[in-house]
Amino acid sequence: MTDSEDGQIIRTIIADDSSTVCKFVERALLQTGRKFDISMVHDGQRAVQLLGKQAFDLAFLDINMPQMNGVEVMAAIHVMGGKTFAISMSNELNATAEEKLKSFGAYDFLEKPFSNKQVHQLVRTFDAIRTRHKALIVDDSATVRRIVEKVLMKSIFDLEIDQAEDGPSALEKVKDCEYRIIFSDFNMPEMNGIELAQKLAAYKKGAETVLMSTEMTDALNQAAEQVGATAFLRKPFYPQDVDTILHHVFGLKHSRFSKQVRVFATT
Repeated sequence: MTDSEDGQIIRTIIADDSSTVCKFVERALLQTGRKFDISMVHDGQRAVQLLGKQAFDLAFLDINMPQMNGVEVMAAIHVMGGKTFAISMSNELNATAEEKLKSFGAYDFLEKPFSNKQVHQLVRTFDAIRTRHKALIVDDSATVRRIVEKVLMKSIFDLEIDQAEDGPSALEKVKDCEYRIIFSDFNMPEMNGIELAQKLAAYKKGAETVLMSTEMTDALNQAAEQVGATAFLRKPFYPQDVDTILHHVFGLKHSRFSKQVRVFATT
């Protein structure tokens, strides 16, 4: 259960020199039924001042504002180490601004004019990202498990991670705990990743299986898809790859800034 669904307030800042846009975003947020504490400002300098005084969960930042623009505000959030789920807004976005916003940690970009539905989708994504999800790493190498765990911990999603050293151990853990997603190596003794994915599918507990391997062939992809695996991650992979997979798992719209990873069409 997310903080917002648990009745806690989502602290939100809306920064745009247009009062009309600020009010539109505010109305769209309130339509979701969540509880918000909303601050509205009309220039970037005031936005940075507020962000420096208190932590905000959610931010909608216009790119073209007086005093400081939205890219500079996003840079300030990055420097301050804020965990704010930040959305940039403008009539258009050039390549230079896009690269800067991505590097500063902005989640997505809304092109004006945007709809209530788009704002609602972002709140849904915020909820999914802030919800804790249980994940299991299955690999016969302790070193690889540690590496994969470090990558998963850098995901924008909140993952509570367990480890299993092989397929049989993973099955035992699944009997006692409901995992949302399982990252399994393909090449393992006793039971390979395809066999594990097939057995996991029989439990029907809602866990998604992502297979990991240094090799990726059409035959391997086809076999993984046939046993109900969600995706195939080729080692080495990075937090952005994991984030794309998790968007797919949770049925979320992909951000404009997200990296694309191949997922199976049938899932």
